Amino acid sequence: MEECPCCGWPESQVYEVLSRHLTSEGVVTYTRCACGEPQVRVQPFGPGEVVAAGRADVPPPDRP
Repeated sequence: MEECPCCGWPESQVYEVLSRHLTSEGVVTYTRCACGEPQVRVQPFGPGEVVAAGRADVPPPDRP
């Protein structure tokens, strides 16, 4: 589903977040569309991208 079947509001633009819950499978978010239609969205857990890594006891390498 890319848009609300009732009014055509884009799915990518959340109108109102009602609640958000962590589950064993991921994050479940209950939202409401601009027309009032409730929606349930599931974002499954998956491997995340490493955005920072390092050790505090090792100095960074010298760079020219």
